[in-house]
Amino acid sequence: MLKPNKMSRIHFLNVLEGDCNIIEHDSGRKTVIDVSNAYNDYDTEAEVAVKNSQRRKDMYERTQVPSNKKDYQQKKTPDNPIHYLKKLNINQIFRFIVTHPDMDHLDGIEDLFNEFSIANIWDTDNKKEISDKAGSGGYNMDDWEFYKSIRDGIKKPATRLTYFSGNSNLYYNEDYIEILSPTPQILKQCNQKENWNDSSYVILYTPPKLGGGKWKILFAGDSEDLTWEHIIENYSEKVANVDVLFAPHHGRDSGRNYNFLTVVNPKTTLFGNASSKHLAYNKYNSGLKITNNQAGYVVLNITPESLEIYVKNFEFARDFRHKKNWEGDPPFCKYNDAFFLCQYTAK
Repeated sequence: MLKPNKMSRIHFLNVLEGDCNIIEHDSGRKTVIDVSNAYNDYDTEAEVAVKNSQRRKDMYERTQVPSNKKDYQQKKTPDNPIHYLKKLNINQIFRFIVTHPDMDHLDGIEDLFNEFSIANIWDTDNKKEISDKAGSGGYNMDDWEFYKSIRDGIKKPATRLTYFSGNSNLYYNEDYIEILSPTPQILKQCNQKENWNDSSYVILYTPPKLGGGKWKILFAGDSEDLTWEHIIENYSEKVANVDVLFAPHHGRDSGRNYNFLTVVNPKTTLFGNASSKHLAYNKYNSGLKITNNQAGYVVLNITPESLEIYVKNFEFARDFRHKKNWEGDPPFCKYNDAFFLCQYTAK
């Protein structure tokens, strides 16, 4: 498959228990949203210690699917975003977005900046501090210090930008991205209460659809109730009936309110690797549901005519087709290095 004109592509990576998404815009610009499990080819002493830690090893072993679903064990072979980006022949990143300052969204940030030319970093003016190295949860504290040095203006490896809901500029208008949250008021409350999940950037991506419409792809970070009250009150029409939802907080059940799903009503929901005992799989009642542990990485090809879904794991794609009574094995797409799963067509 050759890349057609006006096609964008999203890569939903399988990165243990964190987040990393890559958008290849039809403008040619590249956006990376969060990073996790990112290592270059040289490991520092701290990185070796993290890789060998029991906490890190435990991440590979936690089952990531509901008990009544098949465990495809893709979590045991996670993606390294640095290697994945190089496979795509990407060497320049236009914008790197830190949705919020939790370590599973910053894991490998220093190596990422060492390996790629990054023009801009989106970050919130959060006040988070980490002082307990033993409580880092199997992550490298050097990554935290690197991030904090950027946030606090000590290091400037890229232009640091702080945007809020309603802000706009030429570049991300051209790339069809809109910030729905946080607002300055939400961030203020998050800083006061040290609730970093609700400080998450929530981003709506709306590439053009045939006939003058727009595809709706919603990146939700780790957003919780405060965020969704704001979004439903102010952007309900924009987030209604989305095509793809990247489930907030990796699909984790955090004792939250799920009423927002009656509006969002996704055709497809993509879940990260929330532990199965915490996975809110059954809260998402509409449409197709895919976890990283089933599919491996997921690739979305988006053109005005269609939105196609591809997955790394042949076995999952084959079983999916059989359940749909589709004949034959899933076709392999060399361009995506993944197997075709299904598609939506513009109407």
